[in-house]
Amino acid sequence: VGLVRYKAFEDVGGDQSFALAILDDDQSGVVLAGLHGRNGDRVYAKPVQAGRSSYALSQEEQEAIARAGRGARSGAEEA
Repeated sequence: VGLVRYKAFEDVGGDQSFALAILDDDQSGVVLAGLHGRNGDRVYAKPVQAGRSSYALSQEEQEAIARAGRGARSGAEEA
Protein backbone atom coordinates (compact mmCIF):
# COMPACT_ATOMS: atom_id res chain seq x y z
CA VAL A 1 0.00 0.00 0.00
CA GLY A 2 1.30 3.47 -0.90
CA LEU A 3 -0.40 6.78 -0.07
CA VAL A 4 0.40 10.31 -1.26
CA ARG A 5 -1.61 13.31 -0.04
CA TYR A 6 -1.32 16.56 -1.96
CA LYS A 7 -2.90 19.87 -2.91
CA ALA A 8 -4.38 19.34 -6.39
CA PHE A 9 -5.52 22.92 -7.03
CA GLU A 10 -4.05 26.28 -6.01
CA ASP A 11 -7.41 27.71 -4.89
CA VAL A 12 -8.09 24.92 -2.36
CA GLY A 13 -6.21 24.76 0.93
CA GLY A 14 -4.62 21.73 2.53
CA ASP A 15 -3.46 18.38 1.25
CA GLN A 16 -6.97 17.00 0.78
CA SER A 17 -6.39 15.19 -2.52
CA PHE A 18 -4.75 11.77 -2.55
CA ALA A 19 -3.33 8.92 -4.60
CA LEU A 20 -3.60 5.44 -3.08
CA ALA A 21 -1.94 2.40 -4.65
CA ILE A 22 -3.03 -1.06 -3.51
CA LEU A 23 -0.74 -3.66 -5.06
CA ASP A 24 0.16 -7.31 -4.59
CA ASP A 25 3.66 -8.80 -4.56
CA ASP A 26 3.68 -8.73 -8.38
CA GLN A 27 3.06 -4.96 -8.34
CA SER A 28 -0.43 -5.48 -9.75
CA GLY A 29 -3.65 -4.00 -8.42
CA VAL A 30 -5.20 -0.55 -8.54
CA VAL A 31 -4.31 3.07 -7.96
CA LEU A 32 -7.10 5.35 -6.73
CA ALA A 33 -6.92 9.13 -7.05
CA GLY A 34 -9.21 11.48 -5.17
CA LEU A 35 -9.15 15.11 -6.29
CA HIS A 36 -10.65 17.68 -3.93
CA GLY A 37 -11.61 20.96 -5.57
CA ARG A 38 -13.69 24.01 -4.83
CA ASN A 39 -16.44 22.83 -7.23
CA GLY A 40 -16.56 19.24 -6.02
CA ASP A 41 -14.61 16.05 -5.61
CA ARG A 42 -13.68 13.40 -8.16
CA VAL A 43 -12.38 9.86 -7.68
CA TYR A 44 -10.58 7.87 -10.38
CA ALA A 45 -9.44 4.23 -10.42
CA LYS A 46 -6.76 2.90 -12.76
CA PRO A 47 -5.58 -0.70 -13.10
CA VAL A 48 -1.91 -1.43 -12.44
CA GLN A 49 -0.05 -4.44 -13.80
CA ALA A 50 3.62 -5.02 -12.99
CA GLY A 51 3.89 -1.46 -11.65
CA ARG A 52 2.51 0.15 -14.82
CA SER A 53 -0.90 1.22 -16.08
CA SER A 54 -2.36 1.42 -19.56
CA TYR A 55 -3.73 4.82 -18.47
CA ALA A 56 -1.67 7.98 -18.06
CA LEU A 57 -0.55 8.36 -14.43
CA SER A 58 -0.06 11.60 -12.57
CA GLN A 59 3.17 12.24 -10.70
CA GLU A 60 1.33 11.55 -7.43
CA GLU A 61 -0.08 8.26 -8.72
CA GLN A 62 3.40 7.19 -9.81
CA GLU A 63 4.76 8.08 -6.37
CA ALA A 64 2.01 6.07 -4.65
CA ILE A 65 2.90 3.05 -6.81
CA ALA A 66 6.59 3.49 -5.96
CA ARG A 67 5.78 3.70 -2.24
CA ALA A 68 3.63 0.58 -2.46
CA GLY A 69 6.51 -1.22 -4.19
CA ARG A 70 8.97 -0.20 -1.48
CA GLY A 71 6.51 -1.37 1.17
CA ALA A 72 6.09 -4.76 -0.50
CA ARG A 73 9.85 -5.27 -0.75
CA SER A 74 10.54 -4.21 2.83
CA GLY A 75 7.49 -5.94 4.28
CA ALA A 76 6.20 -2.63 5.71
CA GLU A 77 3.60 -0.13 4.56
CA GLU A 78 4.45 3.49 3.83
CA ALA A 79 2.10 6.46 3.90
